[in-house]
Amino acid sequence: MIKFSGNRTEFGQFYGGRLKEFHYELFAQANPTTLKKQLQIYEKYYPELITEHLAAAEILNINPEILFYEDLASFVDVTKRRLNKRNHGCTIFAIRENGKVFVGRNYDWLPIAREFFERYYIEIAGANRYFCFSDESVWRHHTGKNSRKFYMEDALNEHGLYIGLTFSHIEKWNYGLSPSHLIRYIAEHCSTTRQALNAFRRIPCAIPKNFLIADKTGDLAIVEHTAKNFEIIRPDQNGVLVQTNHCLSPKLQKIDPILKHDPKATSFVRFAEANYLIAEQLPNFQYTDLARILRNSHYIYNPETIWTLAFELTEPRLNIYYDTVNGSKHTKFTF
Repeated sequence: MIKFSGNRTEFGQFYGGRLKEFHYELFAQANPTTLKKQLQIYEKYYPELITEHLAAAEILNINPEILFYEDLASFVDVTKRRLNKRNHGCTIFAIRENGKVFVGRNYDWLPIAREFFERYYIEIAGANRYFCFSDESVWRHHTGKNSRKFYMEDALNEHGLYIGLTFSHIEKWNYGLSPSHLIRYIAEHCSTTRQALNAFRRIPCAIPKNFLIADKTGDLAIVEHTAKNFEIIRPDQNGVLVQTNHCLSPKLQKIDPILKHDPKATSFVRFAEANYLIAEQLPNFQYTDLARILRNSHYIYNPETIWTLAFELTEPRLNIYYDTVNGSKHTKFTF
């Protein structure tokens, strides 16, 4: 696990050092229109990242605008051009029962990301401490390139607040924070699900994604974000919440093109399997039941699973399984 402790400038230097060490390939030039609008948003909502990237650019000895565009703006142009289409298979679920709160997650993306996957423990002065999990921004246009681009897909902070994302097929975009930066903002600034939802109400998101949020009190929510607006999904009567890659909101189902993109999408069967396997363990759901659902399933677990998270937020009991197809390495961690 990679650990960092220090201030914002020092984190930027740490980040720039990793990019330099692994020879990360940046965009050669910036789109000035997109960059200007994105910098205005980051300066308003997340100026700390401006500080970090200035320090990183100094380490890399490059024009800061190149790094600003790479990390704070380019994803807007990529989403406009819809370059990132493929099958997706991530599943996240949360269970609230008998005063306990459980989270299970299988992250499924390009298998090559196993070569880049990292676990981080981040402690920045003035912010919440948190663990996060990154595929290092590996996607199909970066396949085969060196990459150590810090891009978190899940985070859990010291207050017992978890947030993770799954892919959405909604075809919209906006100027705003990247989904990863929204996750990071919430990990650093929020202690509860209520605070996280308030952050979504204030801060624009550039790319459609689904976010599952859970805190140790059992407040659970899904945010299905279209980049233009979002819908909030709450648990069923059993205290269960499952998110895969299709929209659960009736309003958003009308604009969800998942079956147009992928007529053989497994999202619906993964959603059904998760709910069925969870129901089999109710009542009296136990921490050990998470592995049965995440690892012994037919559809939730698949050859593209890169990491598995099994959390009991109320204890806390925190486990990650990684490189799962090639040997199931297992790590326990805690604050």
